[in-house]
Formats: sequence, structure tokens, C-alpha cells
Amino acid sequence: MLDNIAGQTFAQCLPATAEDGHVVNIGRLDGAESTINLDHLSYRHLNVHGVSFGFTRDWEMADIIAGLLPDVIPAVARGEIRPVIDRAADITDFQQAAGRLRSGEAVGKIVLTLASA
Repeated sequence: MLDNIAGQTFAQCLPATAEDGHVVNIGRLDGAESTINLDHLSYRHLNVHGVSFGFTRDWEMADIIAGLLPDVIPAVARGEIRPVIDRAADITDFQQAAGRLRSGEAVGKIVLTLASA
């Protein structure tokens, strides 16, 4: 189970995950704190892993990229996998962009651009 939201959504992921499953938190849009029912974690024998690409260690990123190379990167190159872009904004508007992401109104990523000199 991949959790992009965190907050109480993370807690709701636990009973929705298969026994002996893995829950990977990769986002914090609803906040960094969650109250979980430990029975959901323990009775289902779940593994929980936190990931943040902003804090990923070099050796982890190398493994991630190596895992993407055989199938994912060629699919991106062929145009079979494309990012969903909500909008592009000048980097000076980063606070508004972050607010839009936190609001839940954004559909996809927001690309910050640098004005050419």
C-alpha cells in the first residue's frame, strides 16, 4: 500500500493492507502526524516504511534508479508513462504552489520554472 497523504489517511491504510503486507508512506499532504490502531498493525503483521525523496540517502536513490531502468525509464521514453501536471508556476510563486498542493485542489504535480535571464 502506498500512502501519499499521511495524517489519518495513513491510519486508514493499515486495515486496508493485506496480511504480511507493506505500507510505504511517501507523502505528507494531510500532515506528518497520525494516530494509529496498533491492533491493525500487529494482527495483520504489517511492515511500515517511510520514504522522503527530499531526505533519501544516496545509496537508496541509486537502488531506486537501478530498479526503474529496465522497464519504467524506457516506458517514459516511449511516452507510455507521463506525469500529470496541474500547472506550471514561476519559482517566485512557490508559496502559492505549496498552498495549492496542501489544499488538495491540485490534480498532479506543480512544476516550478525559472525565468530565463
